[in-house]
Amino acid sequence: MAEDNNKKNPCPVCENKAHLLAMDMTPELAEEMAMAEDCPDFCGEETYRQRLSICSDCPELVGGMTCRDCGCFVQFRARHLTAHCVWNKW
Repeated sequence: MAEDNNKKNPCPVCENKAHLLAMDMTPELAEEMAMAEDCPDFCGEETYRQRLSICSDCPELVGGMTCRDCGCFVQFRARHLTAHCVWNKW
């Protein structure tokens, strides 16, 4: 049953996996790119680091950078004051 459900709603990470591999994306590169992004609602360095720490302990984090549930790069999402974790962990 779960296998049938996965065919209907594939993981956003899996759909992007080939693209990410082609880019040689790493958590460090994702963070570097996130820091270069204009972020008018930056949450602040302390909050950002706390959020990344919470994400790093989450079993839904794939490859140290991608949320299995929403497909985002956590290094980008965690920077925005108005963003939130899909599991309401932050």
